[in-house]
Amino acid sequence: MIVPVLVEHLAACVDEAEVAFVFVGKLGAFLRGRNFRREAKWGDALKEMGVQGLRFHGLRHTGNTLVAQSGASLADLKARMGHDSDRATLIYQHATPKR
Repeated sequence: MIVPVLVEHLAACVDEAEVAFVFVGKLGAFLRGRNFRREAKWGDALKEMGVQGLRFHGLRHTGNTLVAQSGASLADLKARMGHDSDRATLIYQHATPKR
């Protein structure tokens, strides 16, 4: 489920192009890891929630494991992640009770 505030953000801020960035920097380009952590105040948000050890990149693993669990093919995942090789995509696959 996508929270309503994110739906509003996407409707107002994300380009309708096939590939659009959800989070952008001051110049409209995608945010690199270090810039994202600084701009989004990632560390502050984690502290406020009392969460330790969560890395933003870990969400990429979680998201793609959940998509695979819902039935996406390896080809779907490769396209979603922008990978050219099966091997790179399989790094993001983690065992789950359903898979």
